[in-house]
Amino acid sequence: MAKRSRSSAKGEKVQTPLPGSLGEALDEIGFQPLGRRIIVGKQTEQTERHPRTSTDWALPAIEFFRFTLPRAPNGDCEHLSIAAHEVACQAIARLGQADIIDGGAQSASDLALPAKLPRWDDIATAVVWAASQSGLLRYRRRCRTGLGKRSSGLPRANIRAAYGCPPAYLGAEAFPVFQSLGLISDRCWTAVAETIVWRDSPYEAGMNFTTDKRFIEALYAAISCMPEDIAAKIKDIAEMPASEAAGLVDFAKRYAHRDATRHEALVFLQDRSRRLLSDLFAKRWRLGDGWLSAEESRRALFLELDPLSIQMSVEFGRIVIPRKLGCEVED
Repeated sequence: MAKRSRSSAKGEKVQTPLPGSLGEALDEIGFQPLGRRIIVGKQTEQTERHPRTSTDWALPAIEFFRFTLPRAPNGDCEHLSIAAHEVACQAIARLGQADIIDGGAQSASDLALPAKLPRWDDIATAVVWAASQSGLLRYRRRCRTGLGKRSSGLPRANIRAAYGCPPAYLGAEAFPVFQSLGLISDRCWTAVAETIVWRDSPYEAGMNFTTDKRFIEALYAAISCMPEDIAAKIKDIAEMPASEAAGLVDFAKRYAHRDATRHEALVFLQDRSRRLLSDLFAKRWRLGDGWLSAEESRRALFLELDPLSIQMSVEFGRIVIPRKLGCEVED
């Protein structure tokens, strides 16, 4: 990706970074400033473990999605049925900049940020997915903790491994939004980036978040702290295979002229039940907050292929579905 050129006003003195300084390193990778002062330094773990509440990330995120999304000849954004692009279209629409249309998103007639912004963690996930899809984020193996040497055909890593996140190459165009979201600092992943990278689950990182204490605690919190409306939905999902199997067999005979067996119907409906449970987690559950209220879920993006959410629904289903039925379900 070509670097954007910098210009200075006539007569303006251009500051040259000192050799070996962070400024020189950022210049080498084409880092573009956000137009405001950025304070870089060591933070306490307590500060790093909590995402920033500032809304300064909204505009860089919008700019990044506009940059990475494919464009139709008329200028509309296209998702090309690619999950990362679909989520980016959803994100830019939730940020008040576009309307969802068939195949993508088109610029909104009234561009304005919503009174309540989408969830920070969902936007951060959408940004990471978009960066990965566009080749602006490329992970490296975790065997090195420092900046990796250039491999054949691969750009050199410029983000250090930290907090379980692997070293990575980040394109210059992605630096502003990753910085504003608090995912990187001083060319290193921050603590809040860890669970966001879980939601990308790069194979290079070798992440097994299902054994992490935070995942396990969140699983048992999801089981023990179910709101009434969530419990009702899960009960319906759990009972659907048994209650609808006979009807599906009859439907197949009557309309498809096929003699389906009850076992075939159960297999189909159990798969459908798992997908409905996965969708429920994608819409109404988040690692840091557990089950979201209906109101809170309006600020959430629907990330259907989120590995963290999917795995949580699988572990949850193994424990809760048999309990709801009072017996083991058939596989």
